[in-house]
Amino acid sequence: MTAGQHSDSLNEHQSHYLLVTCQHIDKILSDVEEILNESTAKAAFPSYFSDLTPVQRKTIEDYISHIRARLIQILEGQGVNYKQTGIPASKAIRSRLYSIDIAAEELKPKHMRGYGEISDTVATELNGIAGELQGLVTRLDGYLGEGIGQDLRTRLKRLEDAGNDLELLSRIEQVVTKRGLVEFRGAIDSILDRAEDRSFEIAVFGRVSSGKSSLLNAVLDAHVLPVGVTPVTAVPVRITCGEKEALEVSFADSQKKTYEVLRLAEFATEQQNPGNTKHVARVTVTIPSPRLCNGISFVDTPGLGSFATSGAAETLAYLPKCDLGVVLIDAGSTLTEVDLRTILALQKAMIPAHVLLSKADLLNQQDCEKTVEYIRQHIISEAGQDLSVYPVSVQPSHLHLLNQWFEKDIFPFYSRSQKLRKLSLQIKIGALKESIVSILQNKIRQNPRSSAENKQVMPEVEARLLKATGLIEETRSACEREIQKTESNIPDVFFTVAVSIIEPQSQNEYSGIKPENIIHTAILRVVQEQAKTIQGLIETLALRLQNELVKSAEELTIAEIPIAEIPGKDEFLSFIRDMPVFDPGTIQVSVQKSMYSALLGKKFAEKELAKQIRQQLGKSFENSLFSYLNLLRDWSKAITGEIGQRFETYAELYRAQAERSSGKHELKLEEVRAIEDDLILLGGLVLDNITDAGN
Repeated sequence: MTAGQHSDSLNEHQSHYLLVTCQHIDKILSDVEEILNESTAKAAFPSYFSDLTPVQRKTIEDYISHIRARLIQILEGQGVNYKQTGIPASKAIRSRLYSIDIAAEELKPKHMRGYGEISDTVATELNGIAGELQGLVTRLDGYLGEGIGQDLRTRLKRLEDAGNDLELLSRIEQVVTKRGLVEFRGAIDSILDRAEDRSFEIAVFGRVSSGKSSLLNAVLDAHVLPVGVTPVTAVPVRITCGEKEALEVSFADSQKKTYEVLRLAEFATEQQNPGNTKHVARVTVTIPSPRLCNGISFVDTPGLGSFATSGAAETLAYLPKCDLGVVLIDAGSTLTEVDLRTILALQKAMIPAHVLLSKADLLNQQDCEKTVEYIRQHIISEAGQDLSVYPVSVQPSHLHLLNQWFEKDIFPFYSRSQKLRKLSLQIKIGALKESIVSILQNKIRQNPRSSAENKQVMPEVEARLLKATGLIEETRSACEREIQKTESNIPDVFFTVAVSIIEPQSQNEYSGIKPENIIHTAILRVVQEQAKTIQGLIETLALRLQNELVKSAEELTIAEIPIAEIPGKDEFLSFIRDMPVFDPGTIQVSVQKSMYSALLGKKFAEKELAKQIRQQLGKSFENSLFSYLNLLRDWSKAITGEIGQRFETYAELYRAQAERSSGKHELKLEEVRAIEDDLILLGGLVLDNITDAGN
């Protein structure tokens, strides 16, 4: 186009300016809509109040629609492309949720102390406020992040199509969604998680060379686990079902990686990963074995070993989360103290146990029967349990014993377990239904006396739950401080080891034992004490949270507020499993005998022994210790997170039910009828005196 000539259409820049202007006008219209919505919404801190009549509001909305329609027509008339993808609403909402999470974090005492001193009581409450807000935001963010395939209704349909009886839960979900009872979504989600989870984990315990790896290879008909080698004590191996073989390794200091199964020995054996110098946190082997169908999986544990000599509470923390514990006893050495303590630990954790007598091919039939009966009677005498003892062998001539155990005992046990799980689900669904029915009935039942009582109880329950929520953050911080203290004082570890060795009673205990074994045991004890401290902090938290929930439920029940569920006995303590194990690995040291005596002065001897031990163990040992502390840190965060999440599922339910029960308002007849329809849908009782409530 030459100078002076004019086009009958807008150029690129003019078209862009027109588009931007129309978008700006549309944004202003959205602001007007927000004003209209906020003025009629139930915002906690409204910026506007409504001075518009319903007719005026409808007229404004009509004008807004008309202006928007004209904006589109204008752009189309000028040939401007206005169809743009924009930002997904879910992504925009999640970014706002992140901002809320940051704002809630700033309410914690460590930030608020910048405005002045804070008492311990107020600090706990602030942690509770921040924790509750962050918990709600996390659950909403998780809901958005799950995607449409994980929506409650979609998950329900998928499970029902697979043959699960969840018709009542589907009706509950409809009512919960319709009535805005969001506090019940967590409970429904938890039930669905249990319905989807068909896993049945079998943990195998046994001493080194008892034949665990050979046994599992024979059971699964796959030579996966390395045989004839010493396992890394700190690294259990989980074996699950998959379409093809794969090895997944998680590390304490890096992301998990996938390898060929043939490389398992590189990460799970003492020979190729001495003292866990590769900082392996978890190993999972996936194989296409028919015996791993329907969710059955195995855990090849390195054995509790010296940990089984600790107290019952300490030993429990090292147990993996499993549905069945299999204790393997070597026919050549029969029952030992460690085997008995493992059985007792499983009993304490309420984990069913099977006892297998391995290498049964070494015994004739008569000796085998005698050995089986001796082991059974010994267990009855020492553990008070009459457990069946199954002789097994991986030798071809005796393989039928192993197959018989699996086919006639494991599969039926698994089937019974799945039936019990389904029964448990139906009980939980029934309790959930009864709670929602009670809420709907109370919603339309006028009871001023009860409402007044609720208003007194609610602040007390709220304060208790708030403080309990604060304890979660305080425990997490306390665990972190303990771990940091050890990290920053590694020399103290060696000094404590030296002190424990030089103590007179220790010298008697260690008489005749090699120095490297003495140091190995002493190091193990010192580090175990650190883990025990972390475990104790988390156990205290679990007990406090459970007690506060039970007390809150009792108070709400007294005030005639229906409670859907109360935590089961030791429910929160059951989370404290799979604590990472530290093992120094092979210790090669040579210390002077004189260092065990106090000839040069006890303090001097302790310092010199600590120095010798540290120098000879070298930097690799300290790196292993740091790696273990990282594992312990991740474990403590994960467990407190799981415990906190379970607590908030209950707490959110209690808070919401108390709040709803105290907020009575007169309902219109059509609202009463709609609630009655929901009660009928749930199979709940429609009381005769309820229908008159809305008249």
